[in-house]
Amino acid sequence: MTGAIEALRRGCWAAVPIATIESLIDGGRIVEFSSGHMVYAEAEPIALAVVMQGLLRVYMLTADGRQVTVRYVRSGDLLGVPALIAGPAPVFVQAVTSGGAFFFDVGNFKRAARNDAALAWALAEESVHRLYDILEELAGNTFASVRQRIARHLLDLAAARPRGSRTLMASVNQQDLANSVGSVREVVARILAELRAEQLVRTSPGRVEILDPVRMSRELWSRAGDKGYSP
Repeated sequence: MTGAIEALRRGCWAAVPIATIESLIDGGRIVEFSSGHMVYAEAEPIALAVVMQGLLRVYMLTADGRQVTVRYVRSGDLLGVPALIAGPAPVFVQAVTSGGAFFFDVGNFKRAARNDAALAWALAEESVHRLYDILEELAGNTFASVRQRIARHLLDLAAARPRGSRTLMASVNQQDLANSVGSVREVVARILAELRAEQLVRTSPGRVEILDPVRMSRELWSRAGDKGYSP
């Protein structure tokens, strides 16, 4: 429970009185999950959680089965704030790695938010940050470097694999990867060699194993910290 309190006291939640934060723990529970586990499915009852460990992805699913990742969620991040305010969200949440999250009692949380202006304001700020995440995803589709697009595509492919494997593996060859990110095979081969040298991936014919998913997720494009390049 202490970990959940510490996570909530970060960022915009720092202004929320500690007594209020401690009261939010009442009725909650810690849920552990394995890699590939579906943490939340579209239209399920509202759930609100703070991630204590692991990496998760939030994605949308089309009628023909295609997936688009909306957001990657790391330790200390909140899940479900927009749904808490507006109802069940049209997204799925899947664990990329094993980990755990603290799930709050939704009714208790709503009552606290209605009675505490600081908590209500923190929820409003959190919702705005989620909007900014979406804007960054849209911008990343245009501005991301080839390296960043490769990192994103490998994470998406590996996370979308059927459950049952202990390793995070993307089944893709260099040419198909180049086609998917809008580059050429020679550039993809060079970037994969860089990722291998940095111990982010291990490659074999037609397969790329992601060795450090959390560090790999930090390769994704961000307006505040764009460190990529465009060969």
